[in-house]
Amino acid sequence: MSIIRYLAIGSFALLCAATPVLAQGTGSPAKDTVQNSALRVYLDCQEMGCDSDFFVTEMKWVNWMRERLDAEFHMLVTSEATGSGGRRYTAVAIGQKQYEGKADTLQYTANPNDADDTRRRGLLRIMSQLLVPYAARTPLGPRLSISFASPSGGVSVPNAAAKDKWNFWTYSISANGYANGEKRQSFMNLYNNIDANRTTEAWKIRLGGNFSYDQSSYSLSDGTEFTSLQRNYGGSALAVKSVSPHWSVGGRATGNYSDYYNTDLNAIVAPAVEWDYYPYEEFARRKFTVLYSVGLQQFRYHETTIYGKDEERRPLHTLNIGVNARQPWGSANVSLNGSQFLNELKYNNIGISGGVDVRIGRGLSFNVGGSASRVRDQVYLPRGEATDEEVIARQQALSTGYRFFGFMGLRYQFGSIFNSVVNPRFGSMGGGGGGMMITF
Repeated sequence: MSIIRYLAIGSFALLCAATPVLAQGTGSPAKDTVQNSALRVYLDCQEMGCDSDFFVTEMKWVNWMRERLDAEFHMLVTSEATGSGGRRYTAVAIGQKQYEGKADTLQYTANPNDADDTRRRGLLRIMSQLLVPYAARTPLGPRLSISFASPSGGVSVPNAAAKDKWNFWTYSISANGYANGEKRQSFMNLYNNIDANRTTEAWKIRLGGNFSYDQSSYSLSDGTEFTSLQRNYGGSALAVKSVSPHWSVGGRATGNYSDYYNTDLNAIVAPAVEWDYYPYEEFARRKFTVLYSVGLQQFRYHETTIYGKDEERRPLHTLNIGVNARQPWGSANVSLNGSQFLNELKYNNIGISGGVDVRIGRGLSFNVGGSASRVRDQVYLPRGEATDEEVIARQQALSTGYRFFGFMGLRYQFGSIFNSVVNPRFGSMGGGGGGMMITF
């Protein structure tokens, strides 16, 4: 028997022998009656800046639960981007069991250049503020203390209206690239992006430009070289005016070049109107929107199309209906969308997409999602058949009547109900897709 097999068997035996000791170890929540009576909280946070290990380490005055149904409070954290490029976090403490019917909310706004530690400490602060009133009534209450960071000089200064020399405009420029290869194949990608945004309660303005270059080269068995080249670049503009808590109006303009879609120019100018059944301020947790636009689309093609066109102009309209919810039971989203050329109604595209992630029961969750569309608007297809190499390399769009994508998954977790211990030792070698493979 190889030494690797001995090591594997020995490691497995040590793991089995250690398991009962861990369950009965000193300081276990099950043995510490005071700690066991601490407030039980389930953390539901999938946002940027959510460091669950940090929260568990810092908030030792609560018991973090692995399963939502075992908790007394469901801590639901959502976020949305701010106009400056930061994020506004909303934390909601939803009561369960004896706290059923209680729900408190606090918000925290992170600046765009804040460090990760600053973000997680901001979240820690509002989460603690939400839970302290209830934790104070538990046996751990006498061990809690409250601190206050007074303003500079100890004098309270009233909030003044914000004065912004940039007039709420933010700008972003990025340039990225990578290359890799081996003897018979190589790949290169370049991507650049520039954005200018202005967001206020009354207006949302987005201006942007992008450029991408993808090149793949292959040495084939017959000694020939095959190169696939994809270039895309363009710009876009969006302006939206807030009309009421449920209505907004605006418009968009775009212009793009694409090798894949056979277009030297694909330009759209379209005003639009949107209605949300729920107030926009609740969008992070739920929304039901209807967006309609009507405008003009201009095409100029690389190659003559299958309809004999080198360029053309078409009026079009689009409709999008979206439903999104994130609640204690999980999350769900569905989007129905359609577009149609008004001068020839037979050219249209209708699709549906969505996903559901549901906590079915104790430890059991299920997720499913996908998209499907009926395609009847490929007016940009070039005349002639694509070669086998072009099909394999996806160099150009191909004629199709439909597109689809789907996924599904099931997860079941069982064991200890507590999730209040963090042990970072040998972190790079423990589960989660890391570690090493041993073959017998």
